[in-house]
Amino acid sequence: MATTIEQSEETKAKAEPELLGLLAEFDDPDALIEASKKVRDAGYRKWDTHTPFPIHGIDEAMGIKWTILPWIVAGCGLTGGTIAVGMQYWMNAVDYPFLISGKPLFSIPASIPITFELSVLLAAFGAFLGMLGLNQLPKLYNPIFKSEAFRRVTNDRFFVSMDAKDAKFSEIDTGEFLNSLNPINVEEFWSDTESPKLPRNLTLGLSLVGVVMLLLAGLVAYVRTTTSPDPRIHIIQDMDFQPSLKAQNTTNLFPDGREIRPNLKGTIPRGQFKDDNIPFYYGLKYLPEDQDVVTIALQEEKKADDKTATDKKAPAEKPAAPAAVDPVAAKLDKLPWVTEFPVPVTEKLMARGKERYRIYCSACHGLGGEGDGLVTLRAMELLQGTWVKPASYHTENVRKLPIGRLYHTITNGVRKMPAYGSQVTPEDRWAIVLYLKALQKSHQIDADTISEAEKRKLRDIK
Repeated sequence: MATTIEQSEETKAKAEPELLGLLAEFDDPDALIEASKKVRDAGYRKWDTHTPFPIHGIDEAMGIKWTILPWIVAGCGLTGGTIAVGMQYWMNAVDYPFLISGKPLFSIPASIPITFELSVLLAAFGAFLGMLGLNQLPKLYNPIFKSEAFRRVTNDRFFVSMDAKDAKFSEIDTGEFLNSLNPINVEEFWSDTESPKLPRNLTLGLSLVGVVMLLLAGLVAYVRTTTSPDPRIHIIQDMDFQPSLKAQNTTNLFPDGREIRPNLKGTIPRGQFKDDNIPFYYGLKYLPEDQDVVTIALQEEKKADDKTATDKKAPAEKPAAPAAVDPVAAKLDKLPWVTEFPVPVTEKLMARGKERYRIYCSACHGLGGEGDGLVTLRAMELLQGTWVKPASYHTENVRKLPIGRLYHTITNGVRKMPAYGSQVTPEDRWAIVLYLKALQKSHQIDADTISEAEKRKLRDIK
């Protein structure tokens, strides 16, 4: 009785073998193509060929129709583009309209980047997933792999496999048909007879991994939805927690209690020694004995400008006194400014100056140096009380300024104009000065001194 029960359980554990199809082996790609044509003409629908390398003409021999994958990709791309346009329209024009400088709430050109990106993304998804679906992938196992002969399919053998699910399939008739194709061998392949159940150890291992993954997901969800006074775990610390002194604090490491050590007297930062070329770096022929005179003059100049702006705001209760001689301007005028360029004047330097001028200066001073840049026009339109209109380069006072003084103004600023010494290199500052002088000369040239050829050239300039 016990033996009968054991046999019954063993019988249940093993499935009945089932014929899955027939496999015909060939040793030549031409023979495979000829065989494929005959199988196609015989009316079989569920069959396939297996080769170690792509064979030209095999698709036509098998009668394979064009795949619908391009249509799937096109549909996914159009869907992505439609979603992107609709999403941007809803967000910008309906759900959260935000007017910026009078620009339209929704614009097709502005939506192109996101539309393109989402179209490509969904098209890629369609191509990848569509390919897997149409090829019924992934297939982790196929009983045909149990064939000893089929192992040479990646080497030097070619196969035709006939699926038993084909309506025309018959074990006897299909076998005879395959034999008529002159193959090397024809064999059957069957389904596995082993139990379809997974091994016990594998089941336990997968269950344990699943439990661990669920615990990790739950831990992440718990941390994301709760707060903690403790800092987050810093796995890679690098140099974030190295012992160091904090800026602007005191320390007992040095007798004076300061953390930051003062520069030693006479210390010059690397690459900042300028006294070997004073005209180039300062715009002066030589430094005055009291070198602080330049700095003091700048500070006094800014104070005088601020006072002038404040006086303009205050109500004028008394008639203004006659303008006195500005002592600051007089001090600056006495400095030994250079009058000749300390760099070679070339067309390349002029072109560089034009480029730098349009980047840094034209916004306020205008392209022609009239003090009518876009920023100035906007400030004057808004009646900004604190705005000081830049002086025109073509006034007599500015035209008479030595080039060293102009270089000094770009470097240190004047009135409301900030200093550009930290943004523009000395070479570019001299280039700007050169272009500025060219602008000034363009307004002072006498037409009678220009040749006819030069006049025609100027007329042709657009």
